[in-house]
Amino acid sequence: MERTLVILKPDAVRRKLIGEIISRFERKNLTIIQMKVMNIDKELALLHYQHVKKYSFFEDMISYITSGPVVVMIISGSNAISTVRNMVGKTSCHESPIGTIRGDYGFHPFENLIHSSDSEESAGIEIQRFFST
Repeated sequence: MERTLVILKPDAVRRKLIGEIISRFERKNLTIIQMKVMNIDKELALLHYQHVKKYSFFEDMISYITSGPVVVMIISGSNAISTVRNMVGKTSCHESPIGTIRGDYGFHPFENLIHSSDSEESAGIEIQRFFST
């Protein structure tokens, strides 16, 4: 079974969408194998978003992801990475079709409710990053 990392970002928590989003994954027969609520500190945020450091919105993203609690999950299932990515929608909620999480609930360019790993390699790195012992 493939595993992926999913983060329900501060706007999803503030807007009380946790249950709705999790139920979508469960209805798709995906399994949450670990889950925790946490606050992402600045050091972890800088590491997680280092791939967008060159963009003008970088500092805003760091402020956003550290602005409140998040829900971090390891989700497992057949083709979990691509299945979750398809359910999440495009990065821009304005380009995400209705029926996706971002298409149904998103309204801000980067306060876009959810993060999911985009490959097996990044899933491995991100799971270790957020669930290391």
